[in-house]
Amino acid sequence: MTTATLIVRIVLGLILVVFPVNALFIKAFKPKMPEKAQHIMQAFQETGYLLTFVQVTELIVGILLLSGYLTPLAVLILLPISINILLFHLFVAPPVVGPGLFIFLMNVFLLYSYRNYYEFLFHL
Repeated sequence: MTTATLIVRIVLGLILVVFPVNALFIKAFKPKMPEKAQHIMQAFQETGYLLTFVQVTELIVGILLLSGYLTPLAVLILLPISINILLFHLFVAPPVVGPGLFIFLMNVFLLYSYRNYYEFLFHL
């Protein structure tokens, strides 16, 4: 494992632990969002499960990334979540594309770093 992979894994793991813990338990930091984004987040919150499900999934993935346990699986589970974060920032909450792009690129980097674990998925 290279140093860059270790650093990206830890930084991404910290992001995926700190923000869900804040959203689920502490509620100290609420980012300012555009009106469209507020409507979507409110709808997700009113469902009673969707936003919580995503945040708990992010928290579990973050813990797995920080611990180094089942990292290739955690990175694979994170892929659709990071794509959704990127698209949310692109289409619903512009001009703040940076955080979504940063998370997505870190996820892609880790997917590439652990690509040998996914070879069997492409053999028919």
